[in-house]
Parts: sequence; structure tokens; C-alpha cells
Amino acid sequence: MRKLIIKEGPIVFLRDVMIMEILATILFFLASFITNYEMLYKAIFLSNYIRYDIFTIFLFSFFQLSYISTLFLNWYFSHFEILEKEIVKKSGILFRRKKSVSMQEVASVEVYQSPLSRMMNHATIILEHNNGRVTKLKNISGFDEYVHVIKQMVYSASGRVLTRDPKVLIEEGENFFLEFKETLRHDGRKGEVSKEMEKMSMKTIVGFLNADGGTLIIGVNDEGKVTGLESDYKSLPKKNRDGFENHLNMLVKTTIGLAFSKYVSVKFERIEDKDICLVTVREGHRPAYLNVGDKKEDFYVRVGNTTQPYSMSEASEYIKTHWG
Repeated sequence: MRKLIIKEGPIVFLRDVMIMEILATILFFLASFITNYEMLYKAIFLSNYIRYDIFTIFLFSFFQLSYISTLFLNWYFSHFEILEKEIVKKSGILFRRKKSVSMQEVASVEVYQSPLSRMMNHATIILEHNNGRVTKLKNISGFDEYVHVIKQMVYSASGRVLTRDPKVLIEEGENFFLEFKETLRHDGRKGEVSKEMEKMSMKTIVGFLNADGGTLIIGVNDEGKVTGLESDYKSLPKKNRDGFENHLNMLVKTTIGLAFSKYVSVKFERIEDKDICLVTVREGHRPAYLNVGDKKEDFYVRVGNTTQPYSMSEASEYIKTHWG
């Protein structure tokens, strides 16, 4: 997997400014009991040229500008790098600091949202470690996608298998890592087998291969209603799960390529007395293309909760940044 950059949101910077304002106010207030600022000022040569009240305005303005600029630059140059085996926090302006956490040390991944975060669709990602330590990625935009990636990496690093209840997945609805297809090959409106339907499923798999992976659930419509695989079963020579899986694997090999078969796994579940198929796709080691016939190939990438076609120039640029 490529390096993933996560930056904390601007609320973190605003919080630091508020904390600094409160601390500065308390500090200057307490110092006023120890000494008289005006008397100290009259003892220096500047008092002959600048009035005390004007000097005070300039001094406090300069002080605020200095610490706000410092806090902003520190926030701007700080970020988290999500790597295959560790999470690294890089911070500092002139002297860069690095603090890393091994994925194997992470015991759980949680999400916290304050009322303000919910309004902004931001959240804090909390990583709890085996030794009790906690790492927080605060005010993260698009946190759902990052949480999914981090969980996958944590489970992969620990040697565990990440399993999720398909009912929960369906309830969550389509997203960057999840898409529904009512059927693999049977067109219900025309009442016949459709190559175009098969192409739509393969297009989704290619999109996942070219992004960060994901899950295609076949037998569920766009509204999240379980429709099952019965119509697909009836259209196959072998009218059961084995026949369906064999045909699906054949489609992957012939339209995407044998080299990508190892990134695609198939699993069946029974929900509401109906079969559904969960096609789990991992990120590919190189660009994947969909063979559309006549020696033509299309390039797709998962973007948001849709799979988008890329032009030749867009694909070239994407490949450079994604696998470069």
C-alpha cells in the first residue's frame, strides 16, 4: 500500500490559539502583582519617544502575531503518515520531529465526535495501544475512509482477519470501500443475461484494485434491499454457489487478468433466506484495466462512493502518483 497522509483539521489550530490566549492572560495578570509595567517602561530610553499606552498596543500585537504565526506554521507542517507497518507523526518547523507507532501495537481503533465535529463531519480517530498509550488524530475530515484503512492495516499487521457482519455493512450503505450490485449477469428489466451487467461488476472490481481496495456485495440493490442471487443461479449451467463463484472468477481472469485474481476473494452469506456474495478486493500491485473487447482497455478508479472512468492523461497522472 502507498503512503497515506492525514492532516489534522483547522479546529486543532484554533484550539491551540485559544489555549495560548488563556495562558498569556493568566501570566500577564499574575505578573502585574509582582511589578508595575508602566514604571519599568519609564526606566528605559523608549519612554522618551513613545507613549506607554502606544507601546503597550504594539508590544501585545507583536506578541500575539508571533505566537499565532508560530502555532499556525507548526500546525501547517504537521501531519500523520500511514504506512504499511506503522503510523508516523511528523511535526516541527525548523527542526522536524518524528514519532512512530507500530501497527502491531494498536489494540483498537475508535472514533469520537463532538457536537461541533458532527456539524463539520469531522471526527477524532483514537488509537489505543496494548501498553495503555493512546494516539489521537484530531479533527479529521473524511474520517470514515481513514478509519477503514487503518483498521485493515492494523488487522493485517497483527495477522488477524478483519471480519464484519454483512448486515452492518449493508446498513451503512455504499461508500468509498463498499458498493452494491443487484445481480451479476441477469437483467431483471429485460429478463435475460446481460454482458453489460457483468461489465458493471468488473468495473467496480477494477476501481477497487486501482484505489485502496473494497467490497462488492452482489445480491443487494442500491437502496440496501437484499434481492439474492437466485436469478443469477438460474442463468448459469451450474445453478448454485459453486457455479456462481466459478463464473465470477472466470470473468475476473478474462476481463481484468489472471495476475489480479489473487487480490479478489469470494464469500457467500445467507440473509433473509437469500444468498448474497461478498467480493473482497485488495489494492493491486500495479494498474488494472478492464478489457472491453477489440483490444481496448478502460481504466477505472474508486472515487467517493462511485467508480469513475479516467482518460488517458488522467490515468497516466494517477498512476504516477499512486504507484510511483
